[in-house]
Order: sequence, then structure tokens, then C-alpha cells
Amino acid sequence: MSKRSRDITEYYIQTLSQQLAKKFPYLSDYACNVYADKLAQIDFMLEFLDGNDPEEKELKDMLLLFRKRIKLQGEALWFMQAGELTNLGLKLGSTIRESKWNPQL
Repeated sequence: MSKRSRDITEYYIQTLSQQLAKKFPYLSDYACNVYADKLAQIDFMLEFLDGNDPEEKELKDMLLLFRKRIKLQGEALWFMQAGELTNLGLKLGSTIRESKWNPQL
């Protein structure tokens, strides 16, 4: 595979994942998270709670707090398992300017 076709393939994969994240915003919470399955289970439970009853409201609040903690811990564990370059990139941040490309122009 030539470098050019690999670059195009990576571009389309990135674009597809960005489009999925736009269409289904909740998916971004599952990305890079070793507890993604747990988050999905909590989200499933939250769908059934409307919070009208005081007990339901308390349960919903507890689940939301638990979800927040699980999300943070799952991301931290994922980054602990990620490679050195991923961790270095995360630590250093980006100095590259990004621009959007519109293929329709």
C-alpha cells in the first residue's frame, strides 16, 4: 500500500468516526474507555428513570454520579494501557494547526 493511499484511508476512517460521533454523541463517551460496557449498562438503566418520584430522583442522581466516576476511571485505565506515543502526545498536546477540508469546493 502506497503512502498516499494509506493517508487517504486514515482520513476516511477519521471522517467516518467523526460523522458517527456527530450522529450519535453518546458514542464519544465509550471511546478510549475500558469501562465502555459499564457506561452502556448505566445508560440503559437511566432510560427507565424519569425522576418524578423522590426515590427515583435519588437513584438517578446516584447513577449519574457513578457514571461520571466510571467514565473518568475507564479513560485513565485506557491511557495507562496505551502506547508511549499516545501518552506523550496526550501529555504534550498539539502544536500543529488544524484546518478543515471541504471536498465539495
